[in-house]
This record gives sequence, C-alpha cells and structure tokens, in this order.
Amino acid sequence: MKSISIAMLGIVLVLIAAPMTVAVEDDISKLIVQGEGKVTVAPDKATVVLGVETRDPSAMVAASENARLMNETIAALLAAGISENEIQTSSYSLGTVPQEEPVASGKAQNEAPQFIASNIVTANLNNTADVGSVLDAAVTAGSNSIQEVSFDLKDPQPQKDLALTEAIEDARRKAGIAAKAAGVNLGRLLEINEGYGYVSLASKSASFDIATPVSPGNMEITASVTLTYEIS
Repeated sequence: MKSISIAMLGIVLVLIAAPMTVAVEDDISKLIVQGEGKVTVAPDKATVVLGVETRDPSAMVAASENARLMNETIAALLAAGISENEIQTSSYSLGTVPQEEPVASGKAQNEAPQFIASNIVTANLNNTADVGSVLDAAVTAGSNSIQEVSFDLKDPQPQKDLALTEAIEDARRKAGIAAKAAGVNLGRLLEINEGYGYVSLASKSASFDIATPVSPGNMEITASVTLTYEIS
C-alpha cells in the first residue's frame, strides 16, 4: 500500500507510479498531479534527400556530368508527380578527393587529383504511398546518393490536441483518486502546465532496387500536463 502522511500544515502524498504532491502555500492547500496522453497516427507526407555524385580527373568533366545526371534526376522526380516548388537544392560542392598516403608499393605522390562534384536536392511528397516509386525513378535516372527518407504530418495540431485532452483527463482521474485516498475535497483548478513530445520516425538507406518497399510506420505524439488543484 502507498503511504499517506498528514500533518497540521498540509498533506504530502507520493504515488510511485504517478508522482503527486500536496503542498501548502499562502494558506492554500494544493494538490499537484501529472497526466500523460499519447496518440499514434500514420504519417501523410514524406521528405526524400537524394542527389548525384560524380568524379573525374577534370573538374569540368566532373561538374558537367553531374549537371547532366542531376537534370535527368529532377526530370524523373517531376514525371513522378512531384511539383517543381517541392524540389529544392540542399547543397552543391566541387572539390578534390582526399589523396591516400603513399604506400610501399611506390604510389606516385604527384598523382593527378580526382575532382568530385556533389549536388543534393530535397523533395517533398504529399503522400507516403509513392516514396518507393519516386526513389526507383530517381535512381534509374542517375541519382547515386540517397541520403535520407523521413516521414511527417501535414498538420499535427489535431493529434496534439487529442494527446493533450487525454493527458488532462488522465491528470483529473489521478487527482480524484489521490483526493479520495487522502480524505480531502478537490476545489478550484488553480494552474495548468502543458508540454508536447513529437516523435517523427525516419528511415535511411544508401541504395534502392526496383520496386523499393518503403514502410512509413506510425508516428507518436505525446502530451504531458501538470494540474494544480486547491483542496480542503
């Protein structure tokens, strides 16, 4: 059984599973309880980060080939149904590949450097069902760098509101149990403090095959609330 200690100036109640306290402040006895709510929902949008990387002893050739493959990749994304304003360049770079240290085999230290060109774009999809086909189309067109696939919600507010409602109901339930066990009466609700936790599940991969299966899974939105009641 949980222990209850009653003193002249107030009551302190501790429940191991759900911390609650009763405090006296400004001649008002208060009961403070915490509640939690959780909502699980399937994501309805996706973000894909992919691009093209090319290498050549000539900087011009590396950049030119990169531009050709990236243009074909973007064309494939557009053909897959992604609107142009949902495709954005994330990064572009052109530089030399770090050279390895000379080895005993006699590798020439003055070997001509390799240039590497990298162009990365971020594409937003308004659904999750087409992610696999979009990735396949991009790879077929020339993309050789798939950096990230992530999932999210277009509008998480309804789920956040539901999680908060559940958290408040949980806290109210606990307050009722605590007050009854302590032999006190719940009075006015003096204060509400809330918080949210928004979990976005993401998957990453380096390469994809034809008919790539991509599972968005579920997302979890949590809310926590602290209620402060006056008691008598």
